[in-house]
Order: sequence, then C-alpha cells, then structure tokens
Amino acid sequence: MLHKFGRVRLCSVLVCVCVCVCVGGRYSRLQLGGGDLHTICPGNEAQRESEREHSPPTIVKKDHSCSHQLVFFLIPPMCLFSSARMQHWGLNTYLYGPKDDLKHRLLWREVYSPEEEGQLRTLIVEAQSRGLRFVYALSPGQDIVFSSSCDLTLLKRKLRQVSDLGCQAFAILFDDIDHSMCQADSEAFSSFAHAQVTVTNEIYRFLGEPPVFLFCPTEYCGSLCSPSISKSPYLQTVGEDLLPNITVIWTGSKVISRKLSVDCLAEVESVLQRPPLIWDNLHANDYDSRRLFLGPFKGRDSQLRSHLRGLLLNPNCEFEANYIPLHTLGSWYRAGEEGRKDEEYEYCPDRALSAALHDWMEELNQPLQAGEQLRLVLVQTVSNQPSQPNHQPPGSRPGAPSGGSRGQKAQGRGPCSGKGLLSESQVRLLVGLHYLPHEHGPSAQKLLQDLTWLKTNCHLVSTNNKKTPAQKVDEWRGRASRFLSLCEDIAQLHCSVVGGANRAVLYDLYPYVWDLRNTALVAKAFICWLGKNIAERIQGNIMLVTV
Repeated sequence: MLHKFGRVRLCSVLVCVCVCVCVGGRYSRLQLGGGDLHTICPGNEAQRESEREHSPPTIVKKDHSCSHQLVFFLIPPMCLFSSARMQHWGLNTYLYGPKDDLKHRLLWREVYSPEEEGQLRTLIVEAQSRGLRFVYALSPGQDIVFSSSCDLTLLKRKLRQVSDLGCQAFAILFDDIDHSMCQADSEAFSSFAHAQVTVTNEIYRFLGEPPVFLFCPTEYCGSLCSPSISKSPYLQTVGEDLLPNITVIWTGSKVISRKLSVDCLAEVESVLQRPPLIWDNLHANDYDSRRLFLGPFKGRDSQLRSHLRGLLLNPNCEFEANYIPLHTLGSWYRAGEEGRKDEEYEYCPDRALSAALHDWMEELNQPLQAGEQLRLVLVQTVSNQPSQPNHQPPGSRPGAPSGGSRGQKAQGRGPCSGKGLLSESQVRLLVGLHYLPHEHGPSAQKLLQDLTWLKTNCHLVSTNNKKTPAQKVDEWRGRASRFLSLCEDIAQLHCSVVGGANRAVLYDLYPYVWDLRNTALVAKAFICWLGKNIAERIQGNIMLVTV
C-alpha cells in the first residue's frame, strides 16, 4: 500500500503468522478462533478522555452455533506476510478501519478514487489469498443524519464500492460520538439507539446479510452505560431491535478492562439478547505515546470463548511490540478448546510468556531486511550492514550510543558500539518494565520496591547519623548495590537493542528503551545522592555508581 493512509506504522498481526505491517491509522486487530478470525482497525484515538481512550474491538463468528474467534485491530497494512504464523496461532481475520484514512470516518460520504480503489483491492485480495477474512469498517456516526435519504444513499454507495472490490464482511462503528440527535432525527426516531439500529439493519439487508457484520454501539462498555447495563434504554433497544445475526461489540466493564469473566458478561448478554464480541484493549497503547505493553494475555477466563461470538485484541501501535501479546493470545485460545481440559493445557500467563519469549528470541537476533521472510517495509531501507556513526535511530541525538554487546559490561559498560545479541534475560527485563496497563512486571516491581525502601531508609547512611548499627548500614548499601546493578542492566539493554541486528525491532522500540535508559541513570544518580558517600565515576555516556 502507498502512504495514502498516513505514516507507516506496524501495529498488529497479519503476516507470516498473521502479522500485519500497516500504513496509517492506529487501530489494528486480529482474530483468533476455531473458525473464522476477523481483524478490524479503527484509527488514532489520541483525543480520547481518560476512560474513553480506546475504541471498542470487534470479533465475529460466522454463525451463532460454532467457532468463536479472536480479533486484533490493525492499521492498513503496507504488506501482508506469509500465513504460517497466523495458521500456527489461529488468527484469521483483518478488520480495516483506520481513522487516518479520512474516508473511513471524517469524510465517510466520499468514495475512493481509482488509485485508492486499487490499493484497497490489493489489500483485500492479499488478505483473502492468505486465508484471512477482510472486514471493512466505516464510522459515519459523527455527522450522519439518520433520517436523511441522501446520507443513507451515500452510505450504501460507499459500502457497495468496497463490496465490489471483493470485500464480504463489514462493520458499522458508532463509538465515541455524541448521543444527541438533530431535529430531523428527533422527529423521525424515538431514540438515538432506534436511529442507529434502523440504519444498521437497512445496510445489513442492502449488503445481502453478509455472514460477518459488526455493530459497535455508542455504549460499548459498562462504564458508559446509563444508568447501568441492565437498565440502559440504549442497550435495551439494541438488543430488541437489532437483527439477531448482527454481532455487537463490547469492551467489558471499562474501556480497558482489567479482568473479563463469564459472570461479568452474563448481564450484557441478557440485555443484548446475543453473546457479545469482546473488543479487548488490554495491549492498546494509542492513548499514551510513552507506554508500551509487552506482557502476556492475562485476566481473561479460559472458559470465556464459549460465551462469546469472538474476541478482538487491540494491540500496540508498534508492530514489533506485539509478538508476545499475540503469541500468548493464541495459547489462551488453544487452552480453551474442547478436549484440552487437563492441567497440562490449562492456560498460565507466566508459562505462556516463557514460551513466547523462547520463540521470539529466534527472530530478535536475526537481521531483518525488506524483501526477506518478514517483508517488512520501513520508512527507510533496512540493511544488515554494520551501523555507521552518522546513522542514528529516529529521535536520537548526535553522539548517542549506536551499538553494544553484553560483553561490554565487564569492561565498565562503556558507550555502545558494534553488533550485539539480545539475551532472553534482557528481553524478559524489557517485558517486565513495559508489562500491562494495570500492573507492573516483576522487574519493574522490584525496581519500585527497592527505590521506595532506599528513599525511606536513607537516614541509615546519612553523614549526620552516627548511631546507626553497622548491620543496618550494610543492608542499605547491599540493596543500593543491587538496585544500581539493575539500572546498569537497563542501560545495557538499550545498548543491545541499538546494536542489535534486527533493525525493525530497533526502530519500533527505540523511544521506549531510550526513556528506560535515561530514567535508570536518573534513578542511579538519586540513590548516589542519598548515600552521600557513594563513589561515582562517569565513563562515556553511562554513569557508573558503585557502593
């Protein structure tokens, strides 16, 4: 795909393993399932309020009696890769709905130009050739006049155009819009939900009642329902009037739900009169550019899948950051399959994380070039040639470290140089520091606990405190030494990423490991200052502190 839909971003899955490299929007989702998997994509959501920072996900199943699927929202891909991984992990659907494509949301009435048609057709054909169901999503809710025959005609014309390109699955999204109606709509419809349902049902029939048709309500999670899920007039109208084969999207109790259980979904299933399709924002990071979520799929009952029409995972905007989220999602899905009830197949997030790390390590240290196995198209050509001093990663400053290896640690952790290999312990450290939205990983917890303890007990090593028992002083110094060593490991992690052979990983993760490095150095300096009598020395760009 050309850069018609925005900057090149890697946000989801749709490649050799159901991974997708995308251009444009921020949304990207992929589906897992025993049947058809669907992937959907809405776009950038930077303007959302705290609780409304994510657009709901979408998953669908072909009929009501079988196959539950998992989906991941994706950005428009620049290229789709081999379906080997997708088949291995059980992902099979791509949903297109990037808000960076102005004709998806803001200019939804406008049809695609011949050039844009060609790009979209290529994407649809490519997805289908790899066994992926392509779902086209449209968001007309911001300014549609539901009672306008003109707007309805334009909506049909737009979806007919996409249908003629070979698309056979669709989604209408009414998330994150104002509940108010214009005067004409107020006179024509009894409620906002009535207006949405009426138009959605007509479009569904117009398209020939496709087997996959998704509807994202404006009240898409418990916290947005007024006054509650069971008493919401909006959801009651949707449940009663929306045609039964149309799937309704739901994110859980909140936009980003910490836990999803069978019990918590029973209420909404009753109101909607159908099992919902979960749009899971657990790993979405489009609402905070400084956060990344590398932790395993967690907090979702293994029995959940039999009570859903599907489950969509909204992944990180950075493509390379989604290996573990998607890998562990596949493990979660397989654990819930029929006949896998013994303890060996019971889903364990920690065990799934270890398995994903093991598999990811095989790729992390492999040179990644455009045109090879993961035909990843980057903004600038990726080369496996040694990095030159004047070729800095995006956002770096002149003189910043350009490479490194673990071996440098024994030499005083000097400036990064040369090509190094990322170790599994380093990647596990990175995952722990960028874990999940509601919890820190083990390494981050250890850092915070030690920093808090050292700060709280800094009086033990104060130069003004002459009566502190030597044992207490030694304890403080010992914990400070371990803390500083972990900070140095973080600085070395930065060197290994920068000096690694896989430049795709570098470009996606560099801003995050750079922030980690700088934060670690500041934390070191703070502990050194607290200790007063701790020796310091500076070597290159990395400060070394010894206790």
